[in-house]
Amino acid sequence: MPHITSPQINRPVWFDLATSDLAAAKALYSDLFGWSYLDLGEELGHYTIAFTPDGHAAAALAPVMPDAPVGWTAYFGVSDIASTIERVLALGGSVTAPSMEVPAQGHMALCTDPDGAMFGLWQGTEFHGAGVEGEPGAMAWCEAYSTRASANAAFYANLFGLRAEKLDAPGMEYYTLHDGNPAVAGVVQIDQQSATPPHWMVYFSVDSLTRADAVWQQHGGTFLEGPLDSPYGKIMLVRDAQGAVMSYIA
Repeated sequence: MPHITSPQINRPVWFDLATSDLAAAKALYSDLFGWSYLDLGEELGHYTIAFTPDGHAAAALAPVMPDAPVGWTAYFGVSDIASTIERVLALGGSVTAPSMEVPAQGHMALCTDPDGAMFGLWQGTEFHGAGVEGEPGAMAWCEAYSTRASANAAFYANLFGLRAEKLDAPGMEYYTLHDGNPAVAGVVQIDQQSATPPHWMVYFSVDSLTRADAVWQQHGGTFLEGPLDSPYGKIMLVRDAQGAVMSYIA
């Protein structure tokens, strides 16, 4: 895949993990993806950038804030974070963490959609987000798990100026979000009584499902579902030893 060297707007640009055990998470994802790390220090809460073996920014890990859940967050790139926050509120979403400056990098905010799934906004200056997508160890896809998929697909389409299309898939209700082709993200219907609350599911690419499964199990992770067939490869839905859920695809 081409390397990303310019701002990507109105589409997912970054994933980060809030974890209760930073050392264990670093060991797991280093073994899984070959990541190396740069800890930004105590002043920035030990936010730790992960890099692919060829040196491209892939994602980040950080200690979870007190009373906050562990888990992955997907961030959308925006050109004007203040006006985007205004649209979040006007469309029925809420703001979890208001816009804050990350020195010399950009501005971030955390929001929730009308169904309660948290997502991030990123307006970059020097840092634009992931440096590569679709390669092993890099971002591959993300989708919102929603109890009101149709309404939430409309929310994200209106918020980011995207086009929502309902997928013709028997047995499931799924929407893809487009700023052209291919799609940039998805929204999937989950049951109102689902044990998993609405959230964004992040996907990373791996080169071998067999190897990834072995690493995951070695580090105390569990398998929730899969392997699932898709047009883009086989998918495993997994949970790490600290409780964070994600997917990988090969």
